Amino acid sequence: MPSLPARFFTLHCFRAGILAIGMIGILVVTPGVAEAQRPVRQRGGLQGEKKGDAGNYAAFQLLRKGQELLDSGEHDRGQKILETIIEQYPNDPIRFKAYLALGKHALSRSEQMEAIGYLRNLKGLEQAGVEMDAETRELFLEGLYLQGIAFFQTRQYAQAFPLLRRITNDFPNTIWANQSYYYIGMCHFAQGNWNKAIEALGLVGTFVDEKSGAVEYAEAGRRFYVKIHDTDLPVLDKLGEEVKVTVTSASGDSETVSLVPLPGDENASIGSLATALGKAKPGDDVLQVIGGDTIRTSYVDNNTLEGKKDVDRSREVKVVSSASLLFTRGDFESQAVAAFLGQPVFVLLSEADLDVSSKADSATVRVLSRFKEEETDENRVGSGAGVDIEKMLRSEEEQWRTRDEVTITLAELKALAAEATADAAAQAPSVGDEVHTGRFGGQFSLVPFVDDQPVDRGDAVLTAAVGDEIVATFADELHIGGSAPRTVTTTTTVASEIDSKPRAVQYEVGDPVVAAKKSLVESSAFLELGRIFKAMGLMKGAVEKVGEGLTRVDPIIRQSGSIPASLTEEAFRTKWELHIVADDFNQAIQTCELFNRLYPESPFVDRALLQIGQIKEEKRLTDEAIRVYQRILSLPASQIKPEVQYRIAQATEKLPHPGAAEQAIVQYKLCAERYPESPFAGESFGKLVDYQIEKKDNTAANDLLEQIFQDYPDAQFLDAMLLKWVMVSYRTGDFQKAYDKCTQLLFEYPASPYAERARAILPKIEQKVKPAGEKAAG
Repeated sequence: MPSLPARFFTLHCFRAGILAIGMIGILVVTPGVAEAQRPVRQRGGLQGEKKGDAGNYAAFQLLRKGQELLDSGEHDRGQKILETIIEQYPNDPIRFKAYLALGKHALSRSEQMEAIGYLRNLKGLEQAGVEMDAETRELFLEGLYLQGIAFFQTRQYAQAFPLLRRITNDFPNTIWANQSYYYIGMCHFAQGNWNKAIEALGLVGTFVDEKSGAVEYAEAGRRFYVKIHDTDLPVLDKLGEEVKVTVTSASGDSETVSLVPLPGDENASIGSLATALGKAKPGDDVLQVIGGDTIRTSYVDNNTLEGKKDVDRSREVKVVSSASLLFTRGDFESQAVAAFLGQPVFVLLSEADLDVSSKADSATVRVLSRFKEEETDENRVGSGAGVDIEKMLRSEEEQWRTRDEVTITLAELKALAAEATADAAAQAPSVGDEVHTGRFGGQFSLVPFVDDQPVDRGDAVLTAAVGDEIVATFADELHIGGSAPRTVTTTTTVASEIDSKPRAVQYEVGDPVVAAKKSLVESSAFLELGRIFKAMGLMKGAVEKVGEGLTRVDPIIRQSGSIPASLTEEAFRTKWELHIVADDFNQAIQTCELFNRLYPESPFVDRALLQIGQIKEEKRLTDEAIRVYQRILSLPASQIKPEVQYRIAQATEKLPHPGAAEQAIVQYKLCAERYPESPFAGESFGKLVDYQIEKKDNTAANDLLEQIFQDYPDAQFLDAMLLKWVMVSYRTGDFQKAYDKCTQLLFEYPASPYAERARAILPKIEQKVKPAGEKAAG
C-alpha cells in the first residue's frame, strides 16, 4: 500500500502586518512525520461511541487484536476478527475502524476493488447537519483518500477525481488535501493533460493545518518550506523584483531562499531549502543544523500601511527529530528479516536530537525477548465460526511473557559507516573527526534458551527461543508531535541457527476452510471453461461445465456456518456467474436475492445484477434490462447506484416508442441531481446540454456549461464541452466568449479529437471579435 502522506505544519512567523496596499503573512512549512497532525486516538473515541460501555471495550480489544494479527502476517485470523466486529457490532461506530483496517489491508495486497468495497462504508460517518469531530473527520478523510488511491492504481481516473476533489474542496487545510493534489496531478499526467497536471502538482504541500501543535517544530534532515502571503507580491512580480527570504540556524548557518509564485494565489509565493545534520557551511544552499537547533526565517517588508520601510518579519522554529528504530544487517542499512540464534543482532536508531556535539554521541536502547503461551486449536482466536471474546479479553493483558532483557549503548555512526565493517562502524571515530549523522548503531549477542536453566537478566547477552519476539524500545522525548514523550518500538522474530542442510517436509491438512478454497478454485476453472465454450458457440459444452462448477460451490454454501464469511460470499458470486454463463437468468437473480438477504452489506449483489442487465441490453431486451437496473436502485447498500441510474437513462434512450428521448432526459437529470459527486453526473450534464442545444435553448445550455466546469474541473469530457460552449456562445452572439473557449480548447487539449474542428472555426470567430477598423483594413 502506498505510504501515508508526509505531514506538513504551518507557523505564522508574525501577526499579519499591514502594508500600504494590503496584508502580509509568512508560513514556514516543513514536512513532518506521519502522526504529527493526527488526533491522539487512544485518548478518545469516534463520534457516537459510548465511553465506558463493556461492549465498546470488547470491540476495541477485538480491533486491536485483529490489527496485531494483520501486522504480524496472520492475515486470515486478523481478517476474521475484524469481520467479527462488523457482524457483532453493526451499530457501534467502531465498525468504521474495522472497515478502514480491512480496506488498508486489501490495498496493501493490491486487491483494490475489495479495498474500495470496505472503504466505501466509511461514508456512514457523514451525517447531514452534524459536524464531525476531529477523529471522525480524520477517519472519514483517510477513507476518501485511500479510495482515490485505489481508483488511481486501477486507472479509473474518472472515479478518483470526485473523491480527491471532495477532500481538496471541503477540507483544504489538511494533510489529506496536500496528498490528494498529488494524485489529482498524477491522474491528469496519466491522461496527458499536462497543464492541469502541473497546476495540481504545484499545489502539493501548500495547504497546512494552522491549528496543529506541530507548527512549532521543523524536522531535522527534511526539506524546509517557506510560504509568503503579501498583496505586494503582484506588484513586485511586474517590476521584475525577486522575492527572497533569509533562513538561518542558531548553530551558525545562513542561506538565502528565492521564492516563486504559488499557482492559484497571486498574493502568495513559496520556496524551499534542504536541511542536513552537520557543521555550518553558509551559502551552500543546504541549511546545516544540529540537535536542539533553531531556525529563523526573515522576510523584509518594504512597504507597510503606516508607510514604514524595510520592516523585518520573522519567526523561529525549533529543530526536532522523530526517532525511528530498526533491526538491520551488519551494514546498518538493510533491514534484517529475523534474528538468528548464535548470531549478533544489530540495532539502528535514527534520532537527530541526540547529535549535540561535534564528536560521536551515544544513545541507550532497551531490548527484551518475549513469548506467548502455546494456544490449543479450540482456544485459537478466529479458528472456528466465531470469536470467544470473553476468553480473548481475559488473556489480553497476560498474553506476553518476558524471557530476558538487556540495555545496550549505541554509538553515532560515521557518514560512511555502510562502507566499513559492522564492528568498525559501531565504534566511535577518532578524536578530531566531526560526526553529524544522527544515526546510532550497536549490537548484542543472542543465545538460545535452555530448559531448566535460569536466565541471567543482568548480563549483556539476550536469551531467546525460536519463535520468540525481540522488542527494542527507545523513549523519544521531543519529536514533531511535541514534547510529550513517545515510545518508539521495533520488533523482529527469532529464527533458529543458520542451517543450510536440505530437509524434506510434507504437510497434511484436513481443514474445511482449505477444502472450501480448493472447491472455489475448481469451480472458477469450470466457470472460465464455460465462458470459453459459450464464446465458441458451444452452449451444450458450456452448460456441462456450469453443472460441474455448481457441484463444487453448492456444498460450500450449505456449510457456510463453519467457514469464513468471505469464502461463502465468493461461492455465491461464483454460483450466480455460472448461472449467467448458462443464460439461466432467473436462477442467477434468485441467487442474488438470497445472497442479499444473508449479506445485505456485501458489494457483490449489485455487480451481479448489473452484469445481468448488461447482457439483457446486448440481447436487445431493453425493458427487462431497465427492470433489473431498478432492482439495484432498491438495494440499500449498493455502491453503484450512480452508474445504474446512468445506464437506466441510456437504456431509456434506446426504447423505440415515441417520447423516449424526453424520458431519458428525465433519467439523466435524476442521475446528475441525486449523485452530484459521481463521475456519471458530469456525463449526464453533457446529455442535458446536448438536449438544450437541440431545442435551441442556448441560455439554459450556457448555464449548464457554467455549472459543469465549476463542479467537474477534472472530467474527461471537458474538451467536448468546450466545443459545445463555443457553438452556444457563437449562436448567442457572445463572440468574445466563443473565442476564449476555442483558444482554451486548443491550449489545454491540443491532442483532442475536437481540436481540429476548433482550429477550423477559429479564424471565423476571430473575424467576429476584431474591431471594425481592423476588418476594413483587412
